[in-house]
Amino acid sequence: MSDELNIQKEEEIFKVFLAHWINHTGDHIEGYREWADKLKGTSKNEVSKEIYLAIEKMTAVQKKFMDAKIHFS
Repeated sequence: MSDELNIQKEEEIFKVFLAHWINHTGDHIEGYREWADKLKGTSKNEVSKEIYLAIEKMTAVQKKFMDAKIHFS
């Protein structure tokens, strides 16, 4: 197999990974938000606040994956 075909194959694999990372990160964010909402206003309110901060960072990461996908296309 030529180097060009190998590179094309690797690029296709990477595109699949990017899509997976974007979707999977979103799944995690949903789960985190669910728990943050459950803990909000309880004796674990500080934990909830930390999770919300983590969600903000994960959302930024997800956007960067989306930006990477756009630039890779």
